[in-house]
Amino acid sequence: MNKRIVSLSLFVTVLTLVAGCWDQVQIEERGFVVGVTIDVPRSNKTEEKANQEAPDKPKGKQRFLMTHQIVIPGGLISGSQGISGGQNTTDEAFLNLVSEGDSLFEVSRELSTRISRNPFYQHLKILVVSEEIARQASTFTDAVDILLRDPDSRRSSKVFISKGDARKVIEVRPKTEKIPSLYINSVGENINKNSRMLPEVTIGDVHQYLLNQYSFALPRIVAEKEEVKVAGSAIFSAKNKLIGFLGEEETEGLNFLTGHVKGGLLKAKYKDDLIVLNIHGAKKSVEADIRDKKRIKFTIKIQCEGTIFESYAKIDLLNAAIMQQLQAAFAKEIERLCRDTIRKVHHDLKADTIGLGSHLKQNHYSLWKQIRDDWEQGQKLFEKSEIHVEANVYIRNIGGINK
Repeated sequence: MNKRIVSLSLFVTVLTLVAGCWDQVQIEERGFVVGVTIDVPRSNKTEEKANQEAPDKPKGKQRFLMTHQIVIPGGLISGSQGISGGQNTTDEAFLNLVSEGDSLFEVSRELSTRISRNPFYQHLKILVVSEEIARQASTFTDAVDILLRDPDSRRSSKVFISKGDARKVIEVRPKTEKIPSLYINSVGENINKNSRMLPEVTIGDVHQYLLNQYSFALPRIVAEKEEVKVAGSAIFSAKNKLIGFLGEEETEGLNFLTGHVKGGLLKAKYKDDLIVLNIHGAKKSVEADIRDKKRIKFTIKIQCEGTIFESYAKIDLLNAAIMQQLQAAFAKEIERLCRDTIRKVHHDLKADTIGLGSHLKQNHYSLWKQIRDDWEQGQKLFEKSEIHVEANVYIRNIGGINK
């Protein structure tokens, strides 16, 4: 009996070990995709060629131009830069492959006909969608949908909206990094240093935005030859369509209004000269007067803490009365930033990216059930609401070297 038990145990153990590697793929056989961009094609040559080869095949209404950035491990060791456009030498750190088609899934699978390594998306860092794609609601949702469906992709990949062609973003040549996508990914994580950047938004976050049917904001990215700039924001309506952009200062105001300021600086004028505050953190609270549901009044209260980092005005920072004046000056500046943002999203774009609808849903649900269909659409009660801002700043350290 004991021999049978031992034999059965050994059999099960060996079977488990054998089955554990049935689908293994050697690491040197994988093509690690770290960045993907989606654009609209600028010419019809590829489409015309496809129509000549198969004129009766099913065709979609929209065509896509996708660029995949693939890591070349040998280039990481050699220390030289990569180049784009599909050219290749043994010293490159990355390769940009461009494909075109009317199906994103077809385009991604078409890569297998051009490279020896299987495309592997589980190390995908960034997805960049062009402004032109984002302005078409159904096209933008389709672009995100394929990455949500694909089990090989990552929901934690960062999403950016490019001002202009998305392809140019991963064609930059940063001098500090060998792979542009990894450089862009690192830039997007610097939100604790600059309050003019939106908090990072992942593919999983976008999925939630699309399901919630609220307006939302995504980080804006602009490409230069050797660098990118991640600042400002792209505003999407509740219909999942890009309707406009916020500038850098307007995005800073949006971060204050939504409580997403983690750091950065704040400038204010005092006695006709600049005082600069190093922000340590900020938080916000919302109060809603719902007595008139057709004209709800919101009061957003912001509290900010920081340290005096620069002072060009000749003042005594040890004087308590002067410190109160400085705090009031910084609070006034926060209120100005917020008012400019409210003017843009409330009156011009009419998009509740501040999250006031979410506040009503969480704190006044019985009212929200009555007005949710009329908040940004229908009667457009968000547009008719009133929004006021009150800011308070607390200077915790003057950082002074003399009076």
